[in-house]
Amino acid sequence: MAVGQDLVNEDHTYVETVKSVQLNIPGLQTSYPIVDITGRLDLHFDEIGNNPRYLRYKIQHCNKDWQPSELEELEYLRGFNGEQLRDYAFSVNTRIPYVHYRLAIPNADLGWTKSGNYLIHVYDEDTNEPLLTKRFMVSENTMQVFGDLGKSADVSLIRTHHEIDFVVKHKDIKISNPHQEVTATVLQNGRWDNAIYDIPPFFVQQEELIFDYQGKVVFPAGKEFRTVDFRSLEYTSRNIAEIEEYSDAFEVKMIPDEKRTYHNYHTDKDFNGQFAIQSHDDPEFDVEGEYAYVLFLLRSAQPLYDKEVYLAGGFTGWKKDPVFRMDYNERYGAYMQEALLKQGVYDYAYAIEGENGEMDLSPLEGDWHETENYYTILVYYRPFGERYDRLVAVTTLGEK
Repeated sequence: MAVGQDLVNEDHTYVETVKSVQLNIPGLQTSYPIVDITGRLDLHFDEIGNNPRYLRYKIQHCNKDWQPSELEELEYLRGFNGEQLRDYAFSVNTRIPYVHYRLAIPNADLGWTKSGNYLIHVYDEDTNEPLLTKRFMVSENTMQVFGDLGKSADVSLIRTHHEIDFVVKHKDIKISNPHQEVTATVLQNGRWDNAIYDIPPFFVQQEELIFDYQGKVVFPAGKEFRTVDFRSLEYTSRNIAEIEEYSDAFEVKMIPDEKRTYHNYHTDKDFNGQFAIQSHDDPEFDVEGEYAYVLFLLRSAQPLYDKEVYLAGGFTGWKKDPVFRMDYNERYGAYMQEALLKQGVYDYAYAIEGENGEMDLSPLEGDWHETENYYTILVYYRPFGERYDRLVAVTTLGEK
């Protein structure tokens, strides 16, 4: 791949001017990029500025660990890689100009023929400069997975964590060595930074694989996400203190947030960490939605020792990104950061980097077992002699 030396095998934007990247089921902005063989996904993103690029995209098949599989392109693709991304439009009457790009996959030029993990790379045709990488998954649904979401079997975690147990049913499919050939990955709210990988079956029964480890597939429950809603820039909504309009931009100033580490649980509707681009001011929000500088503030009497604080959520990619790192302001006694975001509704939380590099929400948000999260179970199968990991079953457990 021409730009391979610069690419990473995870969700990533390589250019700071690329914003609002979404890859999901058409019409469902908060859906995860998981489809069956016949399904479709829409990619949307903007680049700030007035100059459109000549863009191309490539699709890479990956194993369950997101490393490229051994398959050749002709084995997993219909059509040819490196096709042009032709669908773009200029923003209309916005303070901050941008170009909006859209791609539907599969399409007449390109499609997939195998299940598994995939990466889509978008890059500049003229310079080979990469713009973005997004993960997605294609399932063949040849097995079934049934899960149960409950409290942790570890008594010390029973009020703060969730445990996921599940069963995989493989009727009429003979698996020679289940402990070697079948594994599962579990995601919390679509996050890959704290995913639990490579879970083998614990028990094997006739046409059933039991994944019940009593304390292994456990996640901190967190709390309901904080939310900022600026679908309208004509009036303030909850959590917004002030909206300033200038000739070249909007500024949205948030009401300062408090740490919630030891706060009692509070029920609230959220997107489980996702975001949706929408506008009440203009119906064609893809090209008429405004970008605004949103100022986030987290009160803290003093800075955290030896810890950096980050905004976290689907819009940040759940990663340690300097763009979303917060700076401590002694005058205000708060961590502060300004983020350039497109009109919409955004779930967010405050995090520090965890021991394994994940975004750790617990120190600033706290955990409570009553929190409602989504847990996605991905089941991979590689029979003896096969050269790639098949994604054979997917399910998402909703609210308890």
